[in-house]
Amino acid sequence: MDRRIDISVIIPVYNAGTTVVRAVHSILVQEYEPVEIIIVDDGSTDDSPLLCDDLASQDERVRVIHKENGGVSSARNAGLDAASGEYVMFLDADDAVRYGALASMYRSGWDLIAGGFAKVSGQSVLESYKPADEEEFRNANEICRFLDTVIAKKHSYMLNSACFKLFRLSLIREQGLRFDEILRYGEDKMFVFSYLSYAEKIRTVPEIVYDYILQPGSLSADLTSDSHLDQIFRLLERYKPVLAALGERYAASGRVRELYHTDFVGRYVCRILTVFARRQSDLMTEENITLLYSYMAEDLRLGVFSIRLGQMVNILLYKIGKPSFTMSVYRLTSRRSR
Repeated sequence: MDRRIDISVIIPVYNAGTTVVRAVHSILVQEYEPVEIIIVDDGSTDDSPLLCDDLASQDERVRVIHKENGGVSSARNAGLDAASGEYVMFLDADDAVRYGALASMYRSGWDLIAGGFAKVSGQSVLESYKPADEEEFRNANEICRFLDTVIAKKHSYMLNSACFKLFRLSLIREQGLRFDEILRYGEDKMFVFSYLSYAEKIRTVPEIVYDYILQPGSLSADLTSDSHLDQIFRLLERYKPVLAALGERYAASGRVRELYHTDFVGRYVCRILTVFARRQSDLMTEENITLLYSYMAEDLRLGVFSIRLGQMVNILLYKIGKPSFTMSVYRLTSRRSR
């Protein structure tokens, strides 16, 4: 007999043999039965495939998909294709869902149900964020209030991740929403923001429901490498139309209106320019600087002191408006910094 499934938990796995059992068990121990766990083994080369199959053999709620390596977005999309619940939740293989979270979050009929998260290192919680209250937002105007609440002054921190949320699977399929398999950075934000452009009913749960468990060395990623800068360029190309759609739907949201200035330009464009100013990069070309300046030209709030004091020189160079001159300056400053 087919059983009811309220929530499909999708867990992408790549060489996560040391953590995947903990992640899966964090769902299995929940006192919430209408759930399925879809583990997507993304071409792992360690003992993850055997561990995943063993977990599936022990509990009928666990299914395993083995596929060639394609990245986390490809794995999540495979999970979406296989899901059968009313909602989907995304869980990374090195994280955990807190006990009681699924029961606290699940309510039928909502497009998005959002809880909070904590960053955990060992036994210590380094930081945590959660909605202030249990609230229901039932139309575009009310969702504007939700967005104004959860979008931080500088960044959309609560919306940057696809985790600690329940997404209505039928809405995902109706709108053909997918994770962008080209991106390895910012793909969660693009999915969440794209989804929000269609959401009509949102519920918040004022609880920490998800633990980001920091692994040794997880804070040491190089955010200035050319490979990372290339990903930011790819993200900017995709972020612009997504942000435009979100702004059109929620024009009354002051925070959404500010995102182009604070997040798109202030966070991403300026990060690239800062790297160009500090070290020599193969991506520092006149064409790329011209592209970045075209993005900055659409930021009507951009002024010399409107971002951060450390960006003053970059913005002054933009105001001069000659990418060739900017390149000459950056060549000098990057040499001195090496």
